[in-house]
Amino acid sequence: MLTELRRIVESMAEANTLELALQALVSQTRLAMMVDCCSVYVSEPEMRRYRLAATDGLAESAVGKATLPFEQGIVGLVGQREELINLADAPSHPSFKFLPDVAEEAFRSFLGAPIMHQRQVVGILVVQQKESRLFDEGEESFMVTLAAQLAARIAQAQAKGWLQKTDWSKPLRGIAGASGIAMAKAWVWRPRKELNSITPRKDEDHARQLERLNVAVEEVRHDLESLALRFRESYSQDSVAIFDIYLHLLNDPGYIKPIRNKVSKEHWTGVSAVKLISDRLIDQFKGMKDPYLQERSTDVKDIAQRLISRLVQNEPEHIAIGEPVVLVADEVTATILAEVPREFLTGVVSLKGGTNSHAAILARAMGVAAIMGVDLPLGDIGGRMLVVDGYSGDLFIEPNQVILTEYRQLLSEERALDTLVRSVDNQPSETADGVPVSLLLNAGLSADTEISLNQLADGVGLYRTEIPFMLQDSFPSEWEQTARYRGILETYRNRPVCMRTLDVGGDKQLPYFPIVEENPFLGWRGIRLTLDHPELFLVQLKAMLRASEGLDNLAIMLPMISSVSEIKASRRLLDQAWREVSEEAASREAVIRYPSLGVMIEVPSALYILPEMAPLIDFWSVGSNDLTQYLLAVDRNNARVANIYDAFHPAVIRALQLLVDASHRYQKPVSVCGELAGDPVGVLLLLAMGYRRFSMNTHNIARIKYVLRQSTLSELTVLLTDGLKHDNPHVLRGLFARYLEEHGLGGLLRAGHKTKQTD
Repeated sequence: MLTELRRIVESMAEANTLELALQALVSQTRLAMMVDCCSVYVSEPEMRRYRLAATDGLAESAVGKATLPFEQGIVGLVGQREELINLADAPSHPSFKFLPDVAEEAFRSFLGAPIMHQRQVVGILVVQQKESRLFDEGEESFMVTLAAQLAARIAQAQAKGWLQKTDWSKPLRGIAGASGIAMAKAWVWRPRKELNSITPRKDEDHARQLERLNVAVEEVRHDLESLALRFRESYSQDSVAIFDIYLHLLNDPGYIKPIRNKVSKEHWTGVSAVKLISDRLIDQFKGMKDPYLQERSTDVKDIAQRLISRLVQNEPEHIAIGEPVVLVADEVTATILAEVPREFLTGVVSLKGGTNSHAAILARAMGVAAIMGVDLPLGDIGGRMLVVDGYSGDLFIEPNQVILTEYRQLLSEERALDTLVRSVDNQPSETADGVPVSLLLNAGLSADTEISLNQLADGVGLYRTEIPFMLQDSFPSEWEQTARYRGILETYRNRPVCMRTLDVGGDKQLPYFPIVEENPFLGWRGIRLTLDHPELFLVQLKAMLRASEGLDNLAIMLPMISSVSEIKASRRLLDQAWREVSEEAASREAVIRYPSLGVMIEVPSALYILPEMAPLIDFWSVGSNDLTQYLLAVDRNNARVANIYDAFHPAVIRALQLLVDASHRYQKPVSVCGELAGDPVGVLLLLAMGYRRFSMNTHNIARIKYVLRQSTLSELTVLLTDGLKHDNPHVLRGLFARYLEEHGLGGLLRAGHKTKQTD
């Protein structure tokens, strides 16, 4: 039966919608098991019932209409028991419930399996037969295996609201791409010609085709430069850098030259050549494991669409909008977003993409609420009223008056809160009882590229140096790295800047240096990789040191440290790099200060070698995200176990307390640069534990500063003492959340809880 099982699973995966996937499932299962009927019921927890979602054997007219309460029928019994039920004569069973509309009178045998996802019943898979018999062990095993394969697909559909597409009384769910709330009518953008709708063809007049292609390339380049210029006037330089990536692609011989060759040597039309080469490059990016690099497939597609639009109809696409709108598209790109007049853009909804897409990055820079990866019917959405909740990822279509009133109130509160938060911009970073704190910036993350000066930041607590490496097609030279590092150090002149050395591997892969491992998170990554390649490590260290000349605000941090020997080896290489750079600087009568050297505490083994590490380093910083993941053995990006990830878990809290206590004992500065530091509840917990340095993304600094200025350390320490008595993460979190509410800061819980970042 293994071959049949594989065939069923593959047919489900190929289906474009859940409805088609379920229909393929029931039809092929019926054939594979040689039964008279196969059906799937999906759970509707809010209504406490199961709905018939697909069938091959029952009345087709009942699909989507027939329902059974959780407590009724044999289907309900399967759900209650959470186990397989095998009956030779189902109608004689006490729990049998007759449903006249489904036409199941002819069936006697019944085999039902619960479809379980994260300990919840999300549906029931049923096969039935007219003859009275018990199904054998092989058939039972087949059903259980099939139900397990089906679980994630149904759970995902339920989470995103796909099972109620036409029921707009409930929100559709997507990924929160940019925080905020938007309320306006939908304006749907569609490309002039879809890339996947093009059928490649040839044209013998390749000279004319090549000329048209070259003209189109220049026109698209001009369009991109104009968009970049418009953006440069309003937003940060790093947001403008997104358009530089587009221009780099357009100028890249590895992209344009093969397209020209397809025209001049193989005689494809210009449109066909763009499609053929772009499709190949898109597939390459989609095949990469790193989420940021996967999203670059969208950039290639965007450039290809623009080239094709110019080739098909030689004029730019002008977006004419004269009222506030929510931009909706199958795949919102940076260029589409930049073309919509900012004064009319209130929100963004993209059916594809995630938090690492350039559209999401720009939306955050622009302060526009955005939801990514939400499934909805584009053809029916234009002109309809939308409410976009960029905190939760909820999208309301044609909301009722209650929802509208609620969100108008939230929008009003958010504006008032923003005004209140900004009222303390010019005041010191300290608690209400005068305890000074440092608020630092996390910079260089793919989903948080803004490294422009944040006047509220006391410096940069974590600059991720891997991003320049990930954006290029080869290792950047020492001089390229020096120029980039110099720009950051100069931006934060007279403020500390902590640069983390190259941290690739795991979920951050370099396209030109692939690392294939069965378990990349426990493999060759971070300091392990750079110590194995001292030629790369030395170039980066020298680039950092050169960039710091005359500024003296550089600190260097080592990632993924798990042993003392790694620190000693890194220190030797830093000594070597400093000697070489210092000798050269001396010839110019310049001096380069030896930087502070610290480590990132994210591997649990580091917790137990702090006494040996302390004499070798100047500071340490806690990467709370990875430390939590490794302590709890949970990949929080894995939907099946993400609910177990909890930074308030007793083991994590004890590790955090151990680290801050050790910092006081050995007189080493300590900071937290994970998500916990930018969470209003988390930062109060950390403050009570003894932490005074917090590093976060630029959007959180103003709010965290306001929270700290309204909080009293003596009160927080009492809360911590009380919370630790319960040894329960929910109690501990609840105490600090209640503290925020009691001090009039409840509105920050919504924003703070939904704003995510990674180490």
